[in-house]
Amino acid sequence: MPNQPNIFNYATSELSQDAFIAWLLSWSDAKYKAVNEPLHQLSLKFLESLLTKQSIQLNEISDLKIKTQFHKIDVFVSFIMDSKSYGVIIEDKVHTIEHNNQLARYVNKVKELNSETIIVPIYFKTGYQVNLTRVKENKYHHYTVKDLLKVLKKDNVAQISNDVLTQYHGYILEKEKEYDNADEDANAYVTAPLKDWNWWTCSRFFHEYKNHFNAGWGSVGNKREALLAFWYGGSKFSIRDVESGKLLNLEIYSDVQFSRGRIIISYRIGLKDIEQKNNKNRNKIYGAFKPYLDNENIVHKKAHFKPAKKTIKLVEIKDIDHNMCYKDVVLLLKKIKSISQKFTQEYKDA
Repeated sequence: MPNQPNIFNYATSELSQDAFIAWLLSWSDAKYKAVNEPLHQLSLKFLESLLTKQSIQLNEISDLKIKTQFHKIDVFVSFIMDSKSYGVIIEDKVHTIEHNNQLARYVNKVKELNSETIIVPIYFKTGYQVNLTRVKENKYHHYTVKDLLKVLKKDNVAQISNDVLTQYHGYILEKEKEYDNADEDANAYVTAPLKDWNWWTCSRFFHEYKNHFNAGWGSVGNKREALLAFWYGGSKFSIRDVESGKLLNLEIYSDVQFSRGRIIISYRIGLKDIEQKNNKNRNKIYGAFKPYLDNENIVHKKAHFKPAKKTIKLVEIKDIDHNMCYKDVVLLLKKIKSISQKFTQEYKDA
């Protein structure tokens, strides 16, 4: 007999997952024990798994309240336990990541409403995520699909025989496969040649080497599709504007992108809001920078000029050996940085 259509294959948004989390946690209320005791017990195990992240033991609870989009918190769970007030903040993510200081705002809001509340902040992420720096900085507990499936065990789900639970369990098992595949790809950067790197491989490499290069990295949206970028090695220099003669303070930096299945390494000019409407200054910089690339036998192509005031692409490195391992990638990125640093140290435009 074929599997039935799963509603969660269509209801894939974070709001849908919010609804499931809230629905399951609502069964923790003692009044539902007589309605469906196995589902009630499963709900308590789920709540316990959240509290355990903060080494809090679950005892008898009362005054349970489940709220969604409470002051923009995805799911907020409040209850009384051992005469103390508890508040579980659940920031629910499927594929997106935290943004705009939202994690700190949620904790501060709950403190503002009741300073006595014991707050348990949970970053509930069923999709894979490499960079958890801001999650850790804000002292949220990372709750993964693996954590969830320790609660939603196959035998328990089958015994309860609830359509909502059964369908979500089937959906989340597929999410676990995606998670495992992403984790395997991410950690493959230490063994796979550059030509086999994908989104997750680059993400892990960028994250692991951001401090080594004092780099920034992240996903960048554009009109066609999102790309990953890794930017580092910024060096300041000044040129005289070709048209006005005014001194322009700029920056040259290295840029590594993963886009449309391939790695692109470039040099870019940070304009610092000095808008460039034509290619005259860009060409002047290229003319001065080109000998430094040639001296190091760096095969490159001058980039197509586009008017901008934030950043413009100067050159793209060509003939990259895509069979190189990650250690050679590191050496190449160091070499590229050293070239631009030498240029800025020696370049004079009186």
